[in-house]
Amino acid sequence: MSATNSDNLEERFDAGEDVLDYFVTDVVITTHRLAELSKILNLSALAREAGLNVQTLQAKIRRGTPLSGDETARIVAALKRFHLATVA
Repeated sequence: MSATNSDNLEERFDAGEDVLDYFVTDVVITTHRLAELSKILNLSALAREAGLNVQTLQAKIRRGTPLSGDETARIVAALKRFHLATVA
């Protein structure tokens, strides 16, 4: 799949393809944002999909401990696999 650019953005969007790569350069997700999303997302399932320890992620969210760069990248990648993204 080729990268989204200004020439193919509309066409890709209309075809139902992922176009987030056109808008997102650095996506950062925080434990605070995950706590907010816990009302509508199953964070245990997200942790498993991201290959993270569920209890560790839950503890970090509860304490407000920052995510490591690797944890952030894994969570963002898991969300993108399901064509989901979050914005602050």
